Amino acid sequence: MRIRGQSFYRAIIVHAELNWKSSEYFRMRILRRGIVQKIALTTCLLLLVITLCMLNWERDVDKSVKIKIIERSIRSPMNQGECRRPHLALDNPDIMKFYKQVAKINCGDGLDWIMCEKSICFVRPEISASHDDITCSYTDIIRKSDYKVRFGRTLKLKEPYVLQKSDFVKVVCHASDGQSWFGMAFGIRDTVQRPLAANFAPNLAVMPPEAVAQAHQQLQLQDVPTAAFYNVLMLGFDSLSRNAFLRKLPRTYSYLKQLGTVVLQGYNIVGDGTPQALVPLLTGYTELELPETRKRMSNSGSVDSYPMIWQDFARLGYMTSFNEDLPNVGTFTYRMNGFEEQPVDHYLRTYYVQAQNMLSDSPPNCVGHQPDHMVMLEYTKNFMMKYRDSPRFVFSFHGGLSHDSINLIGAADDDVHDWLVALKEKNLLDDTILIVMADHGNRFAEVRATLQGKQEERLPFFSFTFPESFKKRFPKEYNNFVANEQSLSTPFDIHATLKHIIKLQTASAEELAAESTYDSGTLDTKTETNKASIHISKLASGRAISLFEPIPSNRSCADAYIEPHWCACLNWLPLQLNDTKYMGIIIKVADSIITSINAATESRREFCAQLTLKKVNWALRLQPHKELLQFKTNSDKDGFLADMSGQTVVHEEMYQLQIVTQPGEALYEASVAYNLHTFSATTKLTDISRVNKYGDQAKCIYERDPELRKFCYCRD
Repeated sequence: MRIRGQSFYRAIIVHAELNWKSSEYFRMRILRRGIVQKIALTTCLLLLVITLCMLNWERDVDKSVKIKIIERSIRSPMNQGECRRPHLALDNPDIMKFYKQVAKINCGDGLDWIMCEKSICFVRPEISASHDDITCSYTDIIRKSDYKVRFGRTLKLKEPYVLQKSDFVKVVCHASDGQSWFGMAFGIRDTVQRPLAANFAPNLAVMPPEAVAQAHQQLQLQDVPTAAFYNVLMLGFDSLSRNAFLRKLPRTYSYLKQLGTVVLQGYNIVGDGTPQALVPLLTGYTELELPETRKRMSNSGSVDSYPMIWQDFARLGYMTSFNEDLPNVGTFTYRMNGFEEQPVDHYLRTYYVQAQNMLSDSPPNCVGHQPDHMVMLEYTKNFMMKYRDSPRFVFSFHGGLSHDSINLIGAADDDVHDWLVALKEKNLLDDTILIVMADHGNRFAEVRATLQGKQEERLPFFSFTFPESFKKRFPKEYNNFVANEQSLSTPFDIHATLKHIIKLQTASAEELAAESTYDSGTLDTKTETNKASIHISKLASGRAISLFEPIPSNRSCADAYIEPHWCACLNWLPLQLNDTKYMGIIIKVADSIITSINAATESRREFCAQLTLKKVNWALRLQPHKELLQFKTNSDKDGFLADMSGQTVVHEEMYQLQIVTQPGEALYEASVAYNLHTFSATTKLTDISRVNKYGDQAKCIYERDPELRKFCYCRD
């Protein structure tokens, strides 16, 4: 019994020891597993941080590398030499066969019941005359972001409604006869605080006589100069070349000439599409030089970081407004993140964002019963009228009629003409620098497939109209501007000119007399935050010249920071596609274009098909001007005479091709560098233009990667 008992207790002890060892073993396993999990989690987090840093580093490197590639192209010997613009006939039969007359925009029968003048919204008199006892409910439409709105409280009134919380209001009206109306109205709200304009004297030109006398007395006491300040009113159109403007808006053009408009004959684009036209114009920089704002890039910021020109005007006491239609493809909201804060005092985008939701059943190119372009024109006029006693900067850019058609814009000719006449009759142009312009010529219509259409794309309409008082007050600057009418100019120059306008008005007479030339770098009114993150190359630092200063007659596209692909004043020679001397080169160049496109879409191959060459429509070879190759140096100390005994050796040739790809019959044009030593062709993606509409061909990539939309043919 004892042995048995001892054995029993020994068995219990052994079992206990085994249980303890087993539990210790599992506890250690769990502990080790926890440590491993922590190490794995820490490693993953570390890898994630490193990956994000690498992505940001690669993004920054990518931008800097792109700038270097672009600047190498700009410096090319082919891009040097005096600009010689091509003669582009206004009535070229190859172009004119695509133009036709169009009817005015038809927004259906009837009228919108409510209209607004400045901040007062009321029932139209003709509606009141045909309907008795009308009661309306007004609900403010308030900006929440560039993509969303919110609604204010609703007020039910028979009296007029005063805009206070927003420029835009949703309205529902009922008449005692059972009729009703639902829609939107717009005006200029009352509650925007007007900044103090310490640098400006009252504008006596627009004040009533009794106020003028009082102002004269006050100014004499204060010893303030009585010179007028100048508003800046910019009206822009999408996709309208200089020639297209003359063809489709003849009444508007004729009236502009009556006003003494100066049309910039040598205005040349510097990149592809609206952002590459408007970003340099509004900021003085390219998109690559500015902080990252593209939606598809990690950690990208808002466009608030851009040093917009209207900020410079606002700091000097100007009221500001920026207006675009087509909210789905806005300049700063399609590829970019848009603005977090409302960028200006009055911002029409909010209206269009809500209109596409609330009035989506409107006829084409209409908002309710009003043509889309009339909304923008009336809103702009309202803004100009509201602040007659304050300086104003407004940029209204319309794309609905002209973005996808070369003909529809003709439907607005009478309206734009009448709008200009109304501004003039209301004395709103007496103290206003009027700028009527376009971003580029047509990029997608059939006319773009022609050689002249390609050239016209690079030469948009751009004009300035100065009030008589400006010409008298600044005669030297105005004469310089007129002398520059034929000179090569760019969006960078327009930005420098706008800065110069501020400089002219803020500098004292003594300062102006002491300055022989204007340095665009001297007027740097951007915030320190914006300046700190923007760095440009030495080549870029000299690209902008104010149009109030003389532009050298021998200015080249390289001087103006224009790549050969976009330069309209180079000597391109047509090639015969069956010429054995160039046939092999043309094939290599075409293959280089296809390779660049396919490389761009490679990461999206599950969505985008690989493209192949179907045919080459035409080919051009850039022929440097003979004088450029022969110029060696100046033969006298003063630089008046040139030594033309040089023989510049060309190591690289430039070709332009128009090709058709398959699937999809996409039409592309590109400039390609061909190395004469390695016999290789190199195509930059930024030098490839899609010249026919991609439409639904790229619908699979619109949201995923909008920058690839012109290169992607969806597999589905």
